[in-house]
Amino acid sequence: MLKIYGTSGSRTSRNLWLAEELGLAYEHLPVAIRDVAGHPEITAINPARQIPVIDDDGVVVAESMAINLYLVAKHGGPLAPRDAAETGHIAQWTFWVVTHVEALALTVLGHRVFFPADRRDPAKADEAEAALARPLAVLEGALARGDGWLVGGRFTVADLNVAAIIAWLVASRADLAAFPNVAAWVRRCRGRDAAKKAQKLP
Repeated sequence: MLKIYGTSGSRTSRNLWLAEELGLAYEHLPVAIRDVAGHPEITAINPARQIPVIDDDGVVVAESMAINLYLVAKHGGPLAPRDAAETGHIAQWTFWVVTHVEALALTVLGHRVFFPADRRDPAKADEAEAALARPLAVLEGALARGDGWLVGGRFTVADLNVAAIIAWLVASRADLAAFPNVAAWVRRCRGRDAAKKAQKLP
């Protein structure tokens, strides 16, 4: 059986969401980030000592986005690419959000929500949010030109991967008023039953 290591409050949430979307049978082992170094199973299968990591009947994959691309490649379905063009576009959006959005979104989230009050720096959060205007404009334009989804006219793993990170901005109360298509799209993505189920996991 597929084993997914990591908590729903970490990047593992992306993998749990996808597993629910695909209707997979899996075992969730909610290992917290602070406990990874001393966890013998994770240490044995992932030398980087990080979560998420999966063990799929002996196939070990780390890095949350790589895990999601692996799972859709294996299981197919409507979330997976249908041809080479869709494969390229799904990879494009996945790499784009990690490269241009993730670190900035995490800075906003950390300094507004996650960090203890004495570690928060509102100026850093504001600065990161301002820097996100450019990539959010790219996403806004793509959603406006298309039919409400990023690839293939339907919800795919590209939407899931990107929305999992954009959702951090919603959680940190970032101002998305200038990006109405992004705001509506992330609500649709995060409102899916599979996303709600994943959010309730430990």
